[in-house]
Amino acid sequence: MQRPISQFFSHIRAVAQQANIRFPCWLTGSAEWSEAIARQVLETQGQASGYAIISSRQWPGVQTYPVHQAHRLLGQEVELLIYDGFSGINPDTLGQISGLLKGGGLLLFLTPAPLSADFFDDPEKQRLLVEPYTCADVGNHFLEHLRHCFTEEPSVLRFDQKSGFNSELFTRFSTQFSSPPLPASISSALQDQQKVINDIHFHLQASGQQSCVLTAARGRGKSSALGILARGFMKAGKNVVVTAPRSDAVESLFQHAADETDFERTRYQVSNKNTCLIFRLPVDVCNEESAADILLVDEAAGIPVHLLARYLDKFSKIIFATTTQGYEGTGQGFALRFLSILRHRVNSLACYTLTKPVRWSEHDPLEPFFNRLLILDAVAPAIKKHSSDGSQAGSSNTDSANRVDYRIVDPAWLVSHPQRLRNLFGLMVDAHYRTTPGDLRIMLDSPNLKIWIAESAGQIIGACLVAEEGGLDDDLVQRIWEGRRRPRGHLIPQLLIAQEGYPEAAGFTALRIVRIAVQDQYRRQKVASGLLEAIQRGALHYETLHYGDKNQPCDLIGASFAVTPALLDFWQQQGFQVIRIGTQLDPVSGAYAALVLKGVSVSAQQILPLWQSEFQRRLDYLQGEWLKYLPVDILQRIQCSGLQEQRAEQDDWRDLSGFAFHFRSYESTAFVFAGLAKRYRYLWDQDEADEQIRYLIESRVIQQRSEDEVMQQCRVAQRKTLLTLLRSAAAYLYQQGQVAGTIV
Repeated sequence: MQRPISQFFSHIRAVAQQANIRFPCWLTGSAEWSEAIARQVLETQGQASGYAIISSRQWPGVQTYPVHQAHRLLGQEVELLIYDGFSGINPDTLGQISGLLKGGGLLLFLTPAPLSADFFDDPEKQRLLVEPYTCADVGNHFLEHLRHCFTEEPSVLRFDQKSGFNSELFTRFSTQFSSPPLPASISSALQDQQKVINDIHFHLQASGQQSCVLTAARGRGKSSALGILARGFMKAGKNVVVTAPRSDAVESLFQHAADETDFERTRYQVSNKNTCLIFRLPVDVCNEESAADILLVDEAAGIPVHLLARYLDKFSKIIFATTTQGYEGTGQGFALRFLSILRHRVNSLACYTLTKPVRWSEHDPLEPFFNRLLILDAVAPAIKKHSSDGSQAGSSNTDSANRVDYRIVDPAWLVSHPQRLRNLFGLMVDAHYRTTPGDLRIMLDSPNLKIWIAESAGQIIGACLVAEEGGLDDDLVQRIWEGRRRPRGHLIPQLLIAQEGYPEAAGFTALRIVRIAVQDQYRRQKVASGLLEAIQRGALHYETLHYGDKNQPCDLIGASFAVTPALLDFWQQQGFQVIRIGTQLDPVSGAYAALVLKGVSVSAQQILPLWQSEFQRRLDYLQGEWLKYLPVDILQRIQCSGLQEQRAEQDDWRDLSGFAFHFRSYESTAFVFAGLAKRYRYLWDQDEADEQIRYLIESRVIQQRSEDEVMQQCRVAQRKTLLTLLRSAAAYLYQQGQVAGTIV
């Protein structure tokens, strides 16, 4: 069998190189056989020209990259790419590596035989597990979708352990793709790229505020164009700042910016004489002083619109660039919502698009295949909107064209209706700047997730992903409260128990709104409100929620999101109460996270006023440090008066013990620590107490002096050491309370 295999792959590679295209090759069989074939191809095709193996298994003698570290390869190019499906099928990784393979290269995709039970024995299912489910509860819908795509795609060349390769397919392949080289298409693409570069340079030379927008699909030379632009700006004596949702997204940009001998590069900085290019996280662009003349915003679709708008106040010359598809984010939402702001605020705006691929031929079969597999090119369909009064299912409206129906859809139905799946995922992509291919698998296969849709005239116009949370056993709850466990998929109970100190929340089950999205032309027509009302009706009349082998009624509905005034207004109008504002700014969105809840069961409705009152008690203290950057328009919306309920003091002592003797975080305990310290000053502020403990409680806990100041005073070099000292101070106060009989 050695000779046919060699001939098979040698011929494929020759055709790929001749036509400057890339081919997906599917090796199906046992793990050992697939690896042996891949090694054989590697020995004859890949060692000299560059290769990458994505595998969490050890391949003796060759370098591999674990599935979840493939991002380390971004910015590189290879001619042979091997993906070991036996290590797990991760959609985000597939999206990342699909651009590594250059024209003339081969992708080898290794999996068990598609009709075998082993095909669904995927290690990646472990990452979809939530308590108390097992791998058997994780769905196979994404794998069914993958199997269908590989089986039905004519450009996929399958080689099976038992049946070998299909001779008819081999002949058809040779006829279809054997063609003369296509240097003209690459040359034309590079000419188009250079023209865009020249036009942008010219546009930004004008005085006043000038902005450019550059969009492109993957492989069209967007990143290299930005790098060449940055190099040109530096030559002209301009300092440049570049930002992107992730630092690894700008690797190619930095490579091209430093692609001349006079330019020196460190990891995320390129310098030339007296000018430089430097990377900053999105939130730091606004928060840090900068002498930069020009701002490059790469993958702008992955940055919230409100943060992009703030850049316009700080810089007069900006290039906003984004990929119109793929794991970086979506250019569609960027175009729909941000371009209108740009046109309103910028005196001169120029938009450019790179359409031709520069790294492979326009006839490349791998790109459209990955687009179908990962729905990378998904967009919400344009729907002709009927005149509507916003009526919903169950209303008296007799016009069926205006009727909106709400229901849960089965992932299996979506997979069997690919266009509906594309439309639904496109809606999610357009609505949320952080949607990735991995969310597709989460949506289809997570055991605790339900998909709600809003339909009008047979079209999906809105959708909501809802996670069932809670119902945790007592031992796990205790570990969460102690700060020892953070179980995946139970965000609401985890925040309430671990961060807010409400162990009583352990008895509640919750529906968490993970994502909610509505077609643009149906926004402000009460479709999102209708989805939430339908979910609440479902929760009220749910026989039960299913948590493993336990059935429990629903107590709470909630959501956690990057807080903005508009989002707060929406959730509060739906009757949800703010129970928590997170203590850390998101480095991409520049916003704090809010937790909002609404009671469904009587017991939950009775306890929510207490939690809301506790949040109000803590708010003033938290503004002294962690929430000091909370915008005024957010603060005005979350402050409430007249809330009188207060939890028992013994609950505060309990939380203090969790910090002192376990692993509860300082920020989750600082408020009760300060309150007890002020109320019982005589327990610790005495001559016989350790001087350092007295200083820590007074300066750090009560006065909220900065960590740096306190560390300097205490002569400690690491924050971890300071945290240990604070735990010791809390332990001292708690033990003094026990001695004094204050703690019952």
